[in-house]
Amino acid sequence: MDKKARKHLICEKMPYIAIILSIIIPMLFTGIGASIGGMISEDAGNIGVCIFACIAMLIFWFWFSPEFKGFVKPGATANDICILMIPFVILIVLTLIEPLFFYHSFYFNPSLTAAIMGISAGFGEETMFRILSLAIVMRYIRKERRFAAIIILALIFGLSHAGNLTQGADLAMTASQVFHSTFMAFLLTALYLGTGSVIFPIFAHGLYDFICFTTDPALSDKGILTQQYSTGRLLYEFIVIVIIGIIALCMISRNKLSKANEIWDKKWSKE
Repeated sequence: MDKKARKHLICEKMPYIAIILSIIIPMLFTGIGASIGGMISEDAGNIGVCIFACIAMLIFWFWFSPEFKGFVKPGATANDICILMIPFVILIVLTLIEPLFFYHSFYFNPSLTAAIMGISAGFGEETMFRILSLAIVMRYIRKERRFAAIIILALIFGLSHAGNLTQGADLAMTASQVFHSTFMAFLLTALYLGTGSVIFPIFAHGLYDFICFTTDPALSDKGILTQQYSTGRLLYEFIVIVIIGIIALCMISRNKLSKANEIWDKKWSKE
């Protein structure tokens, strides 16, 4: 006998409350993972974030099954996925060649810790701010209101980086990071909604953060910006991320999110 779909009254009657909960609950989960792993080491804490982020996704999938078909399997063609990845590839290239304009030499300091931090950011932040919340948006928010919800969630993601001030981040650089993260959210949202799979935003987020951690000497060993960039470098990064973010947003929002809606209608199918 097929499993019957549950009634989700909060999602159906108060979808915006459900979206808020879909941010808060995985935040608590990843915090627990960080605390448990942190008892061993900082790296273990970041690994704990990844593990508990996956647990949060599994719980979400179980709770909404059989209506929800899962997070991993892409719903887009290989050609569409490649097109969606183009803005990300351009961003990586422009980030890597930035020293040609602002440094005398390239800086590259890879480490296992940086790799684990990047992976942790990919799993943790994507689960907290996109993976669960956007899945709810694509099921319980009216189609004509989904684009506004996407913008609001991107702003929340950007503002969340203001918390870096409590870890010693520079005030001006924190404001810059809030702005940068908001437009980065547009890119990561496009990768998620346009493919229907968590693989692409997690990979993109993790790789981008790893590159930043290993190529930017202004970042502390915890990935916090404690030094101010030059005006020229700030302007360069602003222009790059705004262009990339807007292109990604335009790609996903064509014809009122028609392709994304089609993908997510199938992912939420009861059949």
